Amino acid sequence: NDRLAFTERRFLTETGLPERRWFRSLLQAPGIDDGYAPQTFPGVRDALRPSGGAGLAAAQRQLDVLATRVAAAGGVLAREPHGGG
Repeated sequence: NDRLAFTERRFLTETGLPERRWFRSLLQAPGIDDGYAPQTFPGVRDALRPSGGAGLAAAQRQLDVLATRVAAAGGVLAREPHGGG
């Protein structure tokens, strides 16, 4: 489904996660302190880490980015599919 693929792309960032630029997904990435275990909303969680997190302001910036991306993804899903329905 093209709309699903386009929706998922809305959660990729060009610059990557703040402390891990090589991970581009805002939805999931391996945890910094958890080995390869998946972590949801990694930018927010990284900012709030007790050991070396950037703090509440950084977490809020990541939440703002996520909110923008959720709105963009919602716009993609709300569009009429090609072919009239």
